[in-house]
Amino acid sequence: MKDGVEDNQKSEARPSAWEQAVMAADVTTDLREVLDNLPDGVLFMDRDWRITYANELGKKISRLHPEDLNGPTHWELFPASVGTDQEQKYRRVMEQRVMEELEFFYPPFQVWIHLRAVPIFSGIAVIFSDVTELHQAQDEAAKLTVQLQQVFEATSDGVAVLNQEWRYTYLNRRAKEILQRDGRELLGQNVWNMFPETIYEKSPYVENLYITMNDRIATTFEAYYPEPLNGWFRLESQPAPDGVVLFFRDITRSKQAEAALLAEKAETERQKAELEAVYRTAPVGLSLFEPKEFRYLRVNDRQSEVVGIPPEQLIGKRIEDVVVDPAVPNLFRERVSKGESIRDMLYETELRTRPGEFRSFNVNYSPIMDEAGEVRAISAAVLEVTQLRKAEKALVQSEKLAAVGRLASSISHEINNPLEAVTNLLYLVQGVDGLPEEARSYLSLAQDELVRVSQIATQTLRFHRQANKPTRVTSAQLVDAVLNLFAGRLLNSGIHVEAGYSTVAPILCFENDIRQVLNNLISNAMDAMRTGGRLFVRAHDAVNPQTGAAGVRISVADTGTGMSSSTQRRLFEPFFTTKDLNGNGLGLWISKQIVDRHHGRLTLRSAQGTMLHGTVFALFLPCESPELQA
Repeated sequence: MKDGVEDNQKSEARPSAWEQAVMAADVTTDLREVLDNLPDGVLFMDRDWRITYANELGKKISRLHPEDLNGPTHWELFPASVGTDQEQKYRRVMEQRVMEELEFFYPPFQVWIHLRAVPIFSGIAVIFSDVTELHQAQDEAAKLTVQLQQVFEATSDGVAVLNQEWRYTYLNRRAKEILQRDGRELLGQNVWNMFPETIYEKSPYVENLYITMNDRIATTFEAYYPEPLNGWFRLESQPAPDGVVLFFRDITRSKQAEAALLAEKAETERQKAELEAVYRTAPVGLSLFEPKEFRYLRVNDRQSEVVGIPPEQLIGKRIEDVVVDPAVPNLFRERVSKGESIRDMLYETELRTRPGEFRSFNVNYSPIMDEAGEVRAISAAVLEVTQLRKAEKALVQSEKLAAVGRLASSISHEINNPLEAVTNLLYLVQGVDGLPEEARSYLSLAQDELVRVSQIATQTLRFHRQANKPTRVTSAQLVDAVLNLFAGRLLNSGIHVEAGYSTVAPILCFENDIRQVLNNLISNAMDAMRTGGRLFVRAHDAVNPQTGAAGVRISVADTGTGMSSSTQRRLFEPFFTTKDLNGNGLGLWISKQIVDRHHGRLTLRSAQGTMLHGTVFALFLPCESPELQA
């Protein structure tokens, strides 16, 4: 009973024949689907060499039709394969039951086939693929390689290939000429062993080649290599699949030529800079004009200073835009532009930058010719002689003043004796008995006025006499002497004087020179107050903030009209004056020279407001000046 049950269980577990057939059909279907989706062609052959199965790709590659399956033999379908290596390998697989692989060209289809043949139970199976395109690409690559080699052999650049072990695997003709000068064979050799100088610290060879090899980045650089190459090279390194490709050129000659050119250029630039410096800093105004409209093409610093316009603004302006007198443009037009040179011409004109101020110039104009003999530019050399002309006039005026001074000194000396006699006589008259009191008072006033005349005569003598060595004098003594000279003019001008001295410190100076400075300052203050005003003179102890020297500061202030900022900037220039014909422009300039010689300072402040107006000059003089003592 038990055995029967077990037999029933076994019969129930075992599939029936129909079920086994269905299962086999399903497996076959699955296998066909897998085989049809393979990227390779597949076909089965039985032992009679009939093709029993081919997947879709196999049919396409082999040009098989449905009637070719289980029909003609392989050798009948593909007669061109008979007697070939393909037949030998197929028969060996079929007979010896081994696997074979081969690649061959099948002429009827003009295709290359790569296949593997393996033994199976029913015969053999062939797995194959069409590799025609691959072969064509390989052929093209081979042709390209040959062409590249031909190009590399013909090029004037060296070409070398290094593998990942830094060994040379290829050198073209030019590379061998450059790198194998000492006869060494480089193919297969390590570059760092053959050229050890490339591995010194911070070598551009090491730096750039390692970037290309490791980072796969192309680099280009120039570097020098010593023995045995002794030359400069320009290298370009390109990453390759198995290493680095080097393209290099010997640039030693070009480097030498470049160095020579740079040296020549540097020398040319040096000479040009020297000429430019001479041109720019020349004490003579130099300029270049175009010959049609006479516009400035180039000017040096001195010419810019003379005109009063910055060089960059002066370029492009016409000569008529600068000078008022039409003589120069007419001269350019009528003579210089026609090829005539003008030498040492003296003329006087106004500049538009300073109207009303006549300037004197000594000029030279020359035409610059081109190869055709045409005037292509006009050069000008201008020497301003305004100061010289003024100096000549000032010299004449100075001689006149000196003569007047000598005359005044002589007169002062001569009148001292009669003044003294008259003073004595008035004194004796005052002692006469019975003299009316009214007459006595008149005599006293006359005597006081004579004393004042005597003091003025004495001060005049002091101004004229030149001291040989400095003396010590107080600020009160210096200022009072000058104020006494101007007492009459101050009284008549309606100017009220306020003098105050808070110091009695003696100053070591040339007394007459400092009196001349104070005379200029007080005289200018009076000129600024034509309708009256107030004149303040103060003196007090002070210290020079720059040197720390102790001294005295004398201030001269007026309530006049004041000065503009432009006048203040030019106040100490020689021959600059705002008094027209009444001044020569030398007073303050000379005063500044005297103060500088005493190592003092002369400064000013001025205002032109409606409520606040006037000028203050501050004169600082050191109490001691070792240079004056020496």
